[in-house]
Amino acid sequence: MISARSWLSFVNRGSQEIPPFAVMSPATIAARSSTKLGAIETADQDALLRLALVDAPHAAFQDAGLLFVNGPQAVPPGTRGSCSQGAIVQALIRQDASDGVDHRALVRPDSLLGAAADCLGLIAGGTAFRFLGFDGCPTTDYRDRRQPQQRFRVGWVTPSFSAPTRFFKTEERRRQYVYPYAGVGLILESNRASLAGGATRPQLSSVVDFAYRAYDPDVAPDAAPDFRHVNWGAPALPPARDGDTQAVIAADEKGAMQILCNNDGVYQLGFTASIKAVQAGVDLRGMTLGFLVERNQFDFHAARSVDLAADESGVFLPAWQEGVYTRPENWAQFEEIDSYFVNVSGTTIVAAQKGDRFHVVNAATGVLEIRYLNCWANSLM
Repeated sequence: MISARSWLSFVNRGSQEIPPFAVMSPATIAARSSTKLGAIETADQDALLRLALVDAPHAAFQDAGLLFVNGPQAVPPGTRGSCSQGAIVQALIRQDASDGVDHRALVRPDSLLGAAADCLGLIAGGTAFRFLGFDGCPTTDYRDRRQPQQRFRVGWVTPSFSAPTRFFKTEERRRQYVYPYAGVGLILESNRASLAGGATRPQLSSVVDFAYRAYDPDVAPDAAPDFRHVNWGAPALPPARDGDTQAVIAADEKGAMQILCNNDGVYQLGFTASIKAVQAGVDLRGMTLGFLVERNQFDFHAARSVDLAADESGVFLPAWQEGVYTRPENWAQFEEIDSYFVNVSGTTIVAAQKGDRFHVVNAATGVLEIRYLNCWANSLM
């Protein structure tokens, strides 16, 4: 990932005001003789880098490392300002169609933007930056006094050379039974909820970041405790059938079971589910579902005789698994089977390493029926 933003101080040595969030580049000899916007001066004054409007050579490079973005304040001639380089930053984004390109329609989250010659903002069609969105940015439109047909809006951008967004999301739309996990020993496949099924499949940012797990239908779930019989990759999901959203699907037809983390990162993860108890006397005053990161570095075989339940939660040992678990606020001890589904949800932030696995387990004391299950994780760094 790119490092934290570094601000550089400069003095506007030119004859015109530099607007907030304007995009500049190092001044070539031609630019210095025509339109000079300012000069970046290092803290120790050992070097001087002159800036100007983006010219044709720098527009051709489309390199965010060669572009500088002014801060949130206008910098009149002869005054000092600050700008940043190669960072997640707010910048002017072109929003007109005066050049025959509808920049407003083409600027969408995750689209690529670039610098253009003699333009104070970024335009659609370049490759220097990725557009992140307008949320939280000033809403004032800006017009270039020299070229009033050009209109701009302030938006968030990140250099295209920075690490791409890493995420996954899943949606299980068929009902499934998930058996309870007692907090001791290896979690079996019958304790895990499917992370994809029905008419959906997991959406992954890329197979470089994540993979997902499928059953090997030729091997029973309890035949190999280390689960070497399952594969990582595109699962052969069960075929669609009438009543998919109502029928209870057998354990060997759940489809993808887990998400494999292929790159280290800090992830914000969360889930929502609609669930109900299917056994009388199920104690649901504690947890129900848990969305967890199972640690690849944890030596389970060396700890096979260890109680893997944590003292605080009684469900999982943080060195082995970490994540979020929930309970319905209004549930208690049920003496009869409940006919109503309730919604549960949770979110947390967890650091994951390559080889760790994301999965959902039943942390209640009885069998749960899941009507739908949505899970997601998004990298924060």
